[in-house]
Amino acid sequence: MLTTMARRLGIRTTGPAERRLLTTVAIDATGGGLFLAGATLFYSRVAGLSAGQIGIGLSVLGIVALAATLPNGLLVDRIGPRHALIVLHLWRGVWCCALAFVHSFWQFLAVLMLLGLAEHAGMPALQAYVGSAFDDAERVGVMARVQVLKNTGFLVGALLAAVAVGSGTDAGYRMLLLGDGLSFFVAAVLMTTVREVGGRRRTGERHSPAAPLKNLKFLVLTCCNGVLQLNLSVLVIGMPLWVTRATEAPEAVAPLLIAVNTVIAISLQVPLSRGAETVPGAGRHMRRAGLSFALMCGTLIAASWTPSAPAAALMVVSVVLHTLGEIWHASGGWGLQFALSPEAERGNYAAAYSLGPTAEGMAGPSLIAGGVVATGSAGWTALALVFLAAGLGAHAVARRAVPGPSAAVPAAVSPTADRRAESSGKDGDLAIPH
Repeated sequence: MLTTMARRLGIRTTGPAERRLLTTVAIDATGGGLFLAGATLFYSRVAGLSAGQIGIGLSVLGIVALAATLPNGLLVDRIGPRHALIVLHLWRGVWCCALAFVHSFWQFLAVLMLLGLAEHAGMPALQAYVGSAFDDAERVGVMARVQVLKNTGFLVGALLAAVAVGSGTDAGYRMLLLGDGLSFFVAAVLMTTVREVGGRRRTGERHSPAAPLKNLKFLVLTCCNGVLQLNLSVLVIGMPLWVTRATEAPEAVAPLLIAVNTVIAISLQVPLSRGAETVPGAGRHMRRAGLSFALMCGTLIAASWTPSAPAAALMVVSVVLHTLGEIWHASGGWGLQFALSPEAERGNYAAAYSLGPTAEGMAGPSLIAGGVVATGSAGWTALALVFLAAGLGAHAVARRAVPGPSAAVPAAVSPTADRRAESSGKDGDLAIPH
């Protein structure tokens, strides 16, 4: 099934190892689509929770996930990315299934806290595995194909969720969460068939979870990534609110924007990711991302100044610019991460870099809705400048990482190599995904 889906999407895998890995990604993402499309309805209609209780629970989930990010990165380096993915899939599968049977706020809160311990650990572990299992020229391409199948899986899961929600029964809603839990168990079993790779820490070797954040260049890139990650809240919150509150475009345009984003992301992720296999190329992708997001903000402002039809057209242009920026941001981040993370600390560095998206998930919605959209054109102008600064900042750090534009992305940068690079005017460190 995976092979057929990949062929129809124009995805060419490098061999059996990648096909097995992509199969786990597709199954996991399909379960995620089931969950995202129906979990909130389950909490409200079946578990009987109020909107306030749901909000508190999800906030606690985000806080626990943020606190567990760096320890999970150490776990990946300690036991190896393959074993870490198996453990994380099993853990999330157990508690996702348990969530389907909660019937009080305290049960809901307890399960979400346990689920949060592994909520954001899967992607850093997957990136660490790709970094160890594939060579320099393959890694960005593999992650691009991973992203395509994630988007496709989410879409398939959401369509399946529509069937369950359409039944209107408690069992139908409960099956959404059980289906997500089952997808984790299947993914865990499939990961046992994927070959083991290097990257497991040697006995007695210790690393600090905060080590990546003590690296100034890595910290700057992590902050730039977190800022660029605001594009997600712009897409799912900012654009729909802007359509309905500030433009004369038909309200039906709002859901259309998500569809346009999904189609473009699935179609162009792989071809537009090419070039990020080198550090200079990855830096240019980050610069393009910042510029594209800044232009997007400009078209959103223009959409509020025009009549209905032109406003709708400008909203579509905005989401096209957004999606291009999203693709360049993801690919540039992958290239920099694989190039500049020490081999023995890939999990730790990937986890630290994911702090940006995790923090954005907690602060982004309120920042975009209550700050940018509420202040109108001034808010979008400020956000455009912030996006542009983040893209240029990431590009500036990448420029210092290698001496020339033709330098290939190295497999890893050891602490010794990093010190040697600094002494010769080079840098080395970081990145992550969508």
